[in-house]
Amino acid sequence: MGVLFVCTDNARRSLIAEALLRDQAMPGVRAFSAGIRPADHADPFTLSALTLAGLGTAGLWPKDWQSFADHSPAVINAVVCLGYDVEADIGRSFPGDLEYFNWPHPYPRERSALHHHGVWRDIHALRPRIDQLCEDLRSMQEFSLARGSH
Repeated sequence: MGVLFVCTDNARRSLIAEALLRDQAMPGVRAFSAGIRPADHADPFTLSALTLAGLGTAGLWPKDWQSFADHSPAVINAVVCLGYDVEADIGRSFPGDLEYFNWPHPYPRERSALHHHGVWRDIHALRPRIDQLCEDLRSMQEFSLARGSH
């Protein structure tokens, strides 16, 4: 099962969410992230904070969401939109019967949020959402297994 986190630039919040889900090491679940308009590089404060938090940063770099929507065979089963405009920007563009989750940004983007303080706040805000997502994914996996055995 592939989970794609999408935000505007894929430089911070979606990378954090990807790292947090990877850290859960759920069997059969792969985490990815992408942006609507990907940045040229990942936010260095984000990569530093993730490393300090003991989260892996390998493979965390900005990617375009369209490359996942066009991928064949499909590798994405769930899309998590991070921000108010993300779902409107990408619509329901992915092939197949996917689960979509919309996680609006809990606070406006302010100047202090651009540095380490904002990154730590994002990590703490996203962690419980990732925990809940893991519960939802487990239920989806169990349902899929039960449906496949009948």
